[in-house]
Amino acid sequence: MAAYFNTSQLKRSMQDLVREYIQECRECEELSQDCMDLIRHNFLAEFVVYNKEENAIEVGIEVSKEDDPYPQIKIYTIPLDEAERKIDHSFRKNHEDLEFYAKLLGKRKGLGADSVVVME
Repeated sequence: MAAYFNTSQLKRSMQDLVREYIQECRECEELSQDCMDLIRHNFLAEFVVYNKEENAIEVGIEVSKEDDPYPQIKIYTIPLDEAERKIDHSFRKNHEDLEFYAKLLGKRKGLGADSVVVME
């Protein structure tokens, strides 16, 4: 059975999902793969890891210039207490991004990756 969302419903559902991801991280002291995929997608990151010692998410973003012989990665640290807000501000509204979010929601709700339909 498919679930239908408009853009604002999808955003609210994603905010709830991020809240769940962060709560799970607090309890298990690790990020779920879906949470890492979401952060990597939204921030265009090369990598995402949870740092237990600092209770923070580390996000590696490439900042290389064309003439750099090796990739230059800048690491941003997001304290877990600020993660919901920072991830919320990183949401994008183009069609491809909305489809990606819908797939994450579908997986989480047990609907299947293609069972969430985004209506404009």
